Amino acid sequence: MTLDPMAGAQASKEARYLFSYILRRGGSVRIGPLMRDVGMDKRQLVDAATELVERYWIVSTWRKLAPGVPKEETRPIEELDRLTTTRFGRRKYRTTWPPR
Repeated sequence: MTLDPMAGAQASKEARYLFSYILRRGGSVRIGPLMRDVGMDKRQLVDAATELVERYWIVSTWRKLAPGVPKEETRPIEELDRLTTTRFGRRKYRTTWPPR
C-alpha cells in the first residue's frame, strides 16, 4: 500500500512548478508572495495546490476566522496563510519527476 493516492500518475506541470517554487523558498511560503511571484492565474494556482494537497506533498494553513463568523466549506484563496511542503512530498518529488 502506498501513501500517495495518485501513485503512478505524473503530477501536472503547474503542480511540479509550484512544489519546486515552495521548496526553493525553504519549504514554506506565504500566499501573497506566492501569488505575486509564480505567474499563474488564480485558477491554475488553486488547481495545482489542490493536486499537491491530495498527494500529501504540501499542507495548507488557513488564517483564523474572526469570532462570530460562520465556518464555510469554501473560502477564498486570499484567506490562505501559507503552503508548506511535507516530509513525504520532499522525499517523493525527486522520484516522481519526469526525466528532462
